[in-house]
Amino acid sequence: MTEKKTESKACMKAAVFYHAYEPLAIEDIPLKPLKSTDVRVRIETCSVCHTDLQFIDRGLATSKAPPLILGHEIAGVVEETGKNVTSFGVGNRVIVPATISCGKCLACKSWNETQCENLKILGNHIDGGYAEYISVDQNQLIHLPDEFPFELGSLISNVFVGALHLVYDRVNILQGETVVIFGSGGFGLSLLQMAKLKQAQVFMVDIFDWKLNIARDYGADGVLNSNKCKVCEEGVCDMIRGKADVVIETIGTPRTMVQAMNVLHKGGRLVLSGYSDNTIPFLAGRIIMDEMSLIGSVGAPMREIPDVIKLLKDRKIRWQEMISGHYPLLQINEAFNTLRMGHSIRTMVHPNQQET
Repeated sequence: MTEKKTESKACMKAAVFYHAYEPLAIEDIPLKPLKSTDVRVRIETCSVCHTDLQFIDRGLATSKAPPLILGHEIAGVVEETGKNVTSFGVGNRVIVPATISCGKCLACKSWNETQCENLKILGNHIDGGYAEYISVDQNQLIHLPDEFPFELGSLISNVFVGALHLVYDRVNILQGETVVIFGSGGFGLSLLQMAKLKQAQVFMVDIFDWKLNIARDYGADGVLNSNKCKVCEEGVCDMIRGKADVVIETIGTPRTMVQAMNVLHKGGRLVLSGYSDNTIPFLAGRIIMDEMSLIGSVGAPMREIPDVIKLLKDRKIRWQEMISGHYPLLQINEAFNTLRMGHSIRTMVHPNQQET
């Protein structure tokens, strides 16, 4: 019995990314030995993010060359700990933050850990969460409250804390400002709710009515299906009765970047948060003459996760409508198909769930 138990923990199932334009491969791969301060987490949920589709469908290069395990929105249970781990014990429910900072460089010491010189993003720089287990240092984990389901833990790990970081840190949206968000996916809906907490007027643009209906239910002051208007920019300006103080582009295509800039007021802030390698299609003179600010935002500061947890406990953020489906690891490629077809906001992969 002992030998069998040891053998079962010698490897794990994972969905491995080898090449763009190919499905992920389900394989048995060896478990890495734990370092003294490492924690091995049994992954209960890892949500499917559009960034992963950029790697798979569009050939966007990952920071670590394949083979690579994608997935960066992770929640689970502590399975095993290194000999010097003091902060977590076996059975603890945890959130695995999507971004890992070193804590030692000037950026980290200045509370700008998303600009860390040694920043690592799960499923990009290092192996991520489309696997049965992940091992991280104990300093890179957050306790998941007992009353929160694992699905919510996955949302907290990236989209919610990333939205809080963008709205409060990178842009500092002000009360009464007009904000337009291109993209009503998981990140867009999270941004909407954070911006409403700042008492901004928030308008959403997407091509799917069902997503826009959720945005309206979440408090959007107006919504626009850009496929139903002749010129997107005209439709947006009519909706908001002018131009916007802040425009947040979450999609990452040249077309939507241009549309976003075209609805921005002079002196406004354009925020790019849709991860891509596309060339920015802007005229420098336009930015200069209109005194626009161009802002990038990436990452999810771990130090702000407690703030997100408090907002959720205070029922300031909604999330249930963002969960579009559940799949075991063996069906992960089907999960990606739902995202490709526009049928999901956040689909949950359950790596330790048997195929249904």
